[in-house]
Amino acid sequence: MDVLDALRLAPSADLYRLYLTIGRMLDDPTRIQERRRHLYIGMTVSYVADDLIQPLRWGRILDLRQTQAVVEDTATRCRWALPYAAVIADATAAAQPSPQASPPPPRVQRADFMVGDTVAFTDQHLHKRIGTVASANQKTVSVQCNPDEGHRRVSSAFLRKVVDL
Repeated sequence: MDVLDALRLAPSADLYRLYLTIGRMLDDPTRIQERRRHLYIGMTVSYVADDLIQPLRWGRILDLRQTQAVVEDTATRCRWALPYAAVIADATAAAQPSPQASPPPPRVQRADFMVGDTVAFTDQHLHKRIGTVASANQKTVSVQCNPDEGHRRVSSAFLRKVVDL
């Protein structure tokens, strides 16, 4: 309690300097990245509420923003946008691998599509299109979506194979 007594007796200008210093330390991007690295969406965490007298509260992470985590309180179902410094990851949960730790799927390449394959893509107007591969070169694939419209040239990275069951 010696620190609190010293703070109570400190001049306002010194307290303000301390406030600014602590704020800069909490907003430091490297500190935020380190905290975010141990969190994932759906994780159950404890957090410090804005009431200093209350004990730690429990919640579930709904979203990870740039400087804040959106946490839903498990008891009240209220959502709070909290700074990462207020979120405390459970030690056992941090040891578990996050569900997003799986390797990304392999990138689609031109060799994955043969003439006659049924493919899907989203066009520039954000309409989902389904068609048949008519021809392919090194960079693009010609897809015939509708016999009346002709062919559409699409990069193979934007194509998805359609599996007919």
